[in-house]
Formats: sequence, structure tokens, C-alpha cells
Amino acid sequence: MSDTAKVKAINHDTLSLGTSYREIVDSLTQGVIIYNSESEIVYANRSASEILGLEHDEMFGCRLSDLISLVNDDSSPISSGDFPNVLTLRTGNSIHMKTVGIDIAGKGRRGVILHTKRLAFDDGSMGVSSSFIDISEYRRSNLAASLFVALNNSVVHTTDEASLLQNMCDSVVKVGGYALALVGFGENDRERNIGVAYASGVTDYLYEGMFSWSGSKSTGRGPAGMALRTGEVQVANDLSSHPGYEPWRKRAEKFGFGSSISLVFKIGAQSAVLAVYARDKFAFDDSAVRLLKEIASEFGLGVAHVRTVQQLAASLDGTLAALSRLAEGRDPYTAGHQTRVASLGAAIAAHLNLDSETVDLVRKSGQVHDIGKVAIPIEILTRPGQLSSLEFEMIKSHTLVGADILTQASLPWPIAEVALQHHERWDGSGYPNGLKGSDICFPARIIAVADLVEAMSQHRPYRPARGLDETLALISAEAGNLFDAAVVDACLGVFRNGYAFESSTWTVRNRYG
Repeated sequence: MSDTAKVKAINHDTLSLGTSYREIVDSLTQGVIIYNSESEIVYANRSASEILGLEHDEMFGCRLSDLISLVNDDSSPISSGDFPNVLTLRTGNSIHMKTVGIDIAGKGRRGVILHTKRLAFDDGSMGVSSSFIDISEYRRSNLAASLFVALNNSVVHTTDEASLLQNMCDSVVKVGGYALALVGFGENDRERNIGVAYASGVTDYLYEGMFSWSGSKSTGRGPAGMALRTGEVQVANDLSSHPGYEPWRKRAEKFGFGSSISLVFKIGAQSAVLAVYARDKFAFDDSAVRLLKEIASEFGLGVAHVRTVQQLAASLDGTLAALSRLAEGRDPYTAGHQTRVASLGAAIAAHLNLDSETVDLVRKSGQVHDIGKVAIPIEILTRPGQLSSLEFEMIKSHTLVGADILTQASLPWPIAEVALQHHERWDGSGYPNGLKGSDICFPARIIAVADLVEAMSQHRPYRPARGLDETLALISAEAGNLFDAAVVDACLGVFRNGYAFESSTWTVRNRYG
């Protein structure tokens, strides 16, 4: 079978392929290869050579294992004796929908789905037919979509940039399938080191002072240093021979790294480098480079988003604090009431294991739940005697006024709703709308309990302060009647754990930042 002419004769005569049939097969976008009993290629259409990255005429008479390497989905190599066509020829079993990776020297890896089936030639010998399609672009599209979803989720659900950058590195490794991802910053020390701030994957590869962005040092002429110094993408598709990778060549071999890419992105005015490592050589083709450029850009945009959110949050906190002072400044007897209600409400929410964002929103809601009292005459707010029914109706209106003020301020849910509903009661006996049970939003149910506990524990002109034990006994008796029983139970648990109003602000901040 080593004679090329004889192979071509087998190809044309023994297979009995008519010209029109060959033209049809050659026009297919899927690759088709036929092997003889020695696993040598006796026919291949044009798509087969294009998918495999081989010269068409050079394929005939060769075994596929002499031309390319195959790997499983987990990147483990497939031995020549276990190539799909060889297995089918040896066992007679067809293979359907098997996904393998094809490694072509100097050209990277392609993914294919293949089928094999044993066949008999006219001369009685056995062979194998194999068909396959290239799924590399499909995989790249899926990878890109999955990565962007993961990165966007990190941006949406992360409130500080340190956690964000770490989560994004984690996504590049876990979703992208890369061996290592890191974010480094060029330090202005004498050595001009690159400090690795965040990393995920095989982080044992890293050591202190590993990278530099100094052009005069060998560790500054590697991909990361070059990228940070020049601002250009640096691709090292074969770490065993890349000229700038000499200081880490043995280390890369020890950890099984084949290629890397380094890209620069901006965090404000500061430059940072994203370095990604793959176990395979030639992992960063043009398509992968384009994708990772966008990923690096997402890192910078993500941090900018988090910083904007933090600035808005700080602005919101300042606005709420000002509104709280506005309401409480009119009544010296209730000064600090909203702040203490906010702190206790947040502690109850935390005890209920609500997420940190909800805990913070409960705190913010409590901070301004009585803002509507700015519309109540000061004489009524500070009167020591019994209120008339008309005066009490004026007091009750603070829930409607407060909700209107906070709604017009376009504050996030549930701040306005809590101002409206914090005097509603579980049994429907509250105001202003007589809401009942779960019709009352959960944060308002929390603030309702916190509001009563704080108010009863403090002195008022029309009554002395009650002791904490009496106050807690009262809300306990009304659990499931006036108040949500789960919220009451959480409030009791908070105080059993040592909560006190004078230390509440420290407690909540210490837990949630």
C-alpha cells in the first residue's frame, strides 16, 4: 500500500466512485475520509483536508495519526491505536457523535464531531468510512456567550471592585476553561514589579516578584511586562520557544502551560494587565484574541460600573441622612429614632438570613420611614397630652406624605413602600390602607416591629419609657396578630444575642461593611 499510484487506483477503481458521486461528496461541507484495512487514507474530500488543515494530495496513503493529534474533551491525548477509525476497523463497532479535538502543529486546536462505520471493498477487504464536521466556531460562540453572561452576572451582583475582579478571574478559568487567569498592576517601586492582585486557577505557578514591566530586566521582557509597557496585546503561542519567556520556560513546562496571552485594560487612569494561560500550545488564534480583548475591556468596564454604583450609593446615603435629620430636627424627643429603627431593622433582616443587599435596603428604609412627619405641625408632634381624633388623623397622614416624598425622589424599592406601610398590621387593623398579612411588603413588616420596639423603649412626653422585657413581651404576645410571627421571632433572637441600641450601628456595619 505504500505505492501512491496503487493507492490512487484503489481510490478510483476499487471504491467504484463515479465522477458525479465524487463531485457531490467533494461539495459537502462535512469532511469525508475512507480508510483501507491498514488504516491508510484512500479517499478524502476537499472539506476533510480543509477542516484538518492538511494538503489534500498529501493525505493519501497516510495514517491519520501520522498527520494530526487527537485529544478527548478533557484534553487528554488519544493514542494512535485508539483513533476512532482504528477502533471501528478493529472492533467493527460504529461510532456516532463523538467529539474530539484536533491538534495541528502550528495551527492550534479544532473541535469536530465525527461518525465512523466499517465497510467492505469490492475486493473483499475491510475499511472504514468517517464523516465529521467542524464545531470550532460553534464552540467559540458558546464560550463567548457563556463568558459574557458570567462576567455580567459578576458586575450586577458584586458591590466592590476587589470581589468583582476576583470573580471575573474565576469566570475566565471556570467558564473559559483556561488554566490560569490573573490581574496585575505595574508598581512604581525601584524594581518596577508587576504586583499580581487577583488570580484564579493554577495559582501555585505564581511567586512574588515574578513579573516586571522594566525593559532592562529579563522578567520585564515577557508577555505581561511587554503588554503593560507598550499597551499592545502580547501572544505567546508556544511557551517552550517564545523568545521572551526564557525566565519561566522550565516553570511553564513543570505546570503544563503551553501558551499565554497578556492584555492591558484601564481602571480609571491606572493600567492593569490581564494574563491568561492555556495548557495547549497555539490556544490563542485570531478568534481567541478577539474574544479576550473584549473580555479585558469588560474587566475595565465592570470596575467603572462598580465605582459608579458606589458613588451613587454614597450619594443616596447622604440624601437619606439629610432627609432623616430634616424629620428628626423638628422633634427633639424623637431625635435618633429613625436611625435606631434602621439599625434594629437591619439586624432583624440579617437574623432572618436575608442577603446583604436586602439588609441594606431595610436599613435605608428605616432611616427615612417617618419622613412624612415634616408635614405635621410641630405642636402636635411635641404635645404631651392626649391627641384628639382629628389630630391623630393628621399624625396618621405621615405615611402617605412620606411615601409621596420618597416616590418623587425616585429612590429604590422598598424605601417609599416602607414609609407607606410601616403602620399596617398583620391582622389588617393598621393604616393607611388596612393591608393584611403578606399584602404588606416584607421590609415594612420588619420596620413595623423595629419601630414599635424602639418607640416603646424611649421616653416620650406623653408616657415614660417601658423596659425592654415589657416591650419584647408585648410584641411576642402580638406575634401572628399585629405582627408577622417570623419577624417577631427574629427580633427576639437579635436581643437574645446581645443586641443593644447603643451598639447596633457598629454591629450591623461590622457584619456587612
